[in-house]
Amino acid sequence: MLKHAKTSKCDSKSTIGRHLLTVAHKALLHTRQTEVARRLNVADSTILRRTEKYPEIMDTLAASGVEDFVLTGEMKVPLEQYRWLLTVAIQYAEFELERTKGKTPDCVNSTGV
Repeated sequence: MLKHAKTSKCDSKSTIGRHLLTVAHKALLHTRQTEVARRLNVADSTILRRTEKYPEIMDTLAASGVEDFVLTGEMKVPLEQYRWLLTVAIQYAEFELERTKGKTPDCVNSTGV
């Protein structure tokens, strides 16, 4: 039973590591290699070579407890807040459905067709 628990924990860390790797590659895809090289003051050719180390680095970060990155323009919402927002959105959709029940949409009544 203990082996299974350790395997499960390791699987979770490798899944998080793969997620971190995906996010890191996504960030690189959205920024030109030349721009990254210029910001680091290195040659363009070194950027791709540096990414070869990413899988090890991401696994290390996952093992250290890092679960996600936030990129520029993104925002992470706590799970409870996300659930509350979904609940409010569903309630609003239900209210709108009840309010418009039996009414025909304006586009159906148009005579332009």
